[in-house]
Amino acid sequence: MSGEINGAVIPVAVHGEKPESLTAIFQENVNLAIWQRTLPTQVTEFATRFALEARRFERFLGLDAEDDLNQILPGWALELPGASAWLNDVQELIEMYRCLFEPAAVGVRLHVLPTTMCPRFHTDRVPTRLLVTYSGRGTEWLPERIINRRNEPGPLPDQEVNDRDIQVMPTGAVCLLKGEAWVGNEGRGVVHRSPAPSAQPRLVLGLDWCRVTLKLDKNRRYLHALLD
Repeated sequence: MSGEINGAVIPVAVHGEKPESLTAIFQENVNLAIWQRTLPTQVTEFATRFALEARRFERFLGLDAEDDLNQILPGWALELPGASAWLNDVQELIEMYRCLFEPAAVGVRLHVLPTTMCPRFHTDRVPTRLLVTYSGRGTEWLPERIINRRNEPGPLPDQEVNDRDIQVMPTGAVCLLKGEAWVGNEGRGVVHRSPAPSAQPRLVLGLDWCRVTLKLDKNRRYLHALLD
């Protein structure tokens, strides 16, 4: 349900059990769209095992349509049971992202996180980012009614909130987060953070609009890209 504060439409989150739910992100008053789904057992078992065995991992690829997605994983992980099923799921999400936004290239980020990557509530300087937590606790976010935003440009102030007000993106759900760089959404990006670490490392996939296509070099180092 939407409302207004000082004449401005309050951003809302939309949840659904069908992939079409993600198209709600194009609505002016929506800054978070969540497709709640149940992952196949093969996918969840691979994600759990890969996260536990990798412990810490990060990789970024800028992919064109013809590029091989297998390079997002280290070679040993491709041999794990369920790797093909997990890669197929990621490939479907990339194709969906391309269909929705038609980016020049898709920036694919993969992290195994034993610690908290972004512990502070923040917004992203991107148009829209797709996030899926395959293993571990999902990304935490705040409903608009409790957010303290600045009236002028600048970093988001520290958020003083009760634990009961913090929402969690379900593990396995496909989430589209509208950022500050979405035209007309300045000062209204979804406010979120990484959860506190737990015994189960998090395996998190992120997709972004990318200006340039990057390839892994011969040493397979982690590369950064400029994002729109």
